[in-house]
Amino acid sequence: MITSLILELGNRFAILFVVVFLLTRLQVFKRLVVKKDISFKDKVILSVLFGCFGIMGTYLSVSYGGALVNTRVIGVVAGGILGGPVVGLGAGLIAGAHRGALGLFGIGPFTALACAISTPIEGYISGLMGKYVRGRKKLWLYAVIMGAIAEALRKFAVLIVSRPFETAYELIMTIWVPMTVINCLGLALFFLIIQSVFSENEKMLAEQSHLSLKIADKILPYIKQGLSSSNSKEVVKIIHSMSDFDAVTITDRKIILAHAGLSTERHKAGNEIVTSLTKEALDTGKVSTINDCTEHDCDYNNCSIKSAIIAPLVEDGHVIGTMKLYKSLPNSITAIDLELGNGLAKLMSTQLTLGKLEQNKSLLARAELNALQSQINPHFLFNSLTVIGSLCRTNNEKARKLILNLSDVFRKTLNVSKNLVTLLVELEHVKAYVEIEKARFGDKLEFKYETKYNDELLLPPLTLQPLVENAIKHGLLPRDEGGLVSITVEECEGNLTIKVVDNGVGMSKEIAIKLLSEGEDDGDSIGFRNVNARLIATFGEASRLKVFSEKNFGTTISFIIPRLSEFKEGALC
Repeated sequence: MITSLILELGNRFAILFVVVFLLTRLQVFKRLVVKKDISFKDKVILSVLFGCFGIMGTYLSVSYGGALVNTRVIGVVAGGILGGPVVGLGAGLIAGAHRGALGLFGIGPFTALACAISTPIEGYISGLMGKYVRGRKKLWLYAVIMGAIAEALRKFAVLIVSRPFETAYELIMTIWVPMTVINCLGLALFFLIIQSVFSENEKMLAEQSHLSLKIADKILPYIKQGLSSSNSKEVVKIIHSMSDFDAVTITDRKIILAHAGLSTERHKAGNEIVTSLTKEALDTGKVSTINDCTEHDCDYNNCSIKSAIIAPLVEDGHVIGTMKLYKSLPNSITAIDLELGNGLAKLMSTQLTLGKLEQNKSLLARAELNALQSQINPHFLFNSLTVIGSLCRTNNEKARKLILNLSDVFRKTLNVSKNLVTLLVELEHVKAYVEIEKARFGDKLEFKYETKYNDELLLPPLTLQPLVENAIKHGLLPRDEGGLVSITVEECEGNLTIKVVDNGVGMSKEIAIKLLSEGEDDGDSIGFRNVNARLIATFGEASRLKVFSEKNFGTTISFIIPRLSEFKEGALC
């Protein structure tokens, strides 16, 4: 008898699992099951869904001795473990009420009341277990344990409620084992199917993420430069070749920038945007899908493109265009397609924003350099004119030569359209300045330079002159006998180091620190700090000025400059 019941119940149980398997293919079921945090509305839906599973288990039962040998527990226990106490209790109430109602109509009346009472309890206890075991490995094993507990609860309910007791006891002894075996086996298989849903979802997300990153890696060099016809052309080619989409389009807010794959005359680059769905994506900034293209604004009735994802491209919070991913068959946009399209659009939007920030940063740095350059030129001019003015009364011819010299220097400065000049050009500025100072201080001032790297070094204009001026003014002139200023270039560990050295009075450590510290510039430090700021802005922190000084032994100012060969061609622009 026990074997016969197991086989007959097993046949009914197979029908139930065909329905369960079909339900797991539905997106709405996957969405509800896979969600970690479900809303009250979701819990109500799950309660009804698993309650219906319980009712189906009741209808697929085997009548025996006034009872229904059934698989109702599978739906109720599964609902509790997956959805928690609320879902378990809700599914139990639905399935239990149905079982009690059948008893009123003479269907399995002997155990109807006991089952109606025990089923909600089974669901609630399953929900309590589900709170602690959901997310663990081998969830099917916990479901089997809960199934055995639920069957025991139901059998005790029958012993307590159903009368006469002898009949209830005999019934329980006959059906307990087959129902426990079948329902525990059913729960194990049910959760293995559910586990496949989780695994499929995780696999889908992993594939989508992997493909998104591979495509993003390929398109990054193009998209970070902004949306343009040439860049977009390469981007759509890459996306089309690496994905399953039949065509890819990128637009700005007005026209189609690039298209790859299946196309009609309407999809040609340069055409204006005419479709309302694309305009809607530009206005709302939301991703939309087309499952069967029936655009009223499209004149091509025989277009081979039927399904599409339209994703906005955002730069710095503003929608600047769209990416459109097409398929040739209607209703062919899958969940992984939508995830891929949405992920790509977000990655591209992020890179567009970062590219704009880098561009703005570069423009800001260029503006700061120009501001610093405009600051140092008047400073040099002021000092030079002061010296020339002092010579006008004592040596007119010398003053005239110095004016011509100064004019030549500034002509070169004004004609330089580059942010960097060679060391040779910079040394010409320094020698012109030194000649002016020699005219004022005579033999007290000596200057020399030692370098073989005249054409191998690039540096910001008027970098050395303020440093030489600082050495003369604060190092040599306080000494009655004057002194020597020299410029040397040394190679060390692949870098070139420029040094401005004087044998003057030197300075204290506190003054040296003050020269390099940030703060309000005074008249004596404006040029020094300006040079330091421009070196850092141009070459980075490694080129920061370094000051080595000792009282009565002179000062050495040094900084590192890369070789010309280490610059890209654009560095001179």
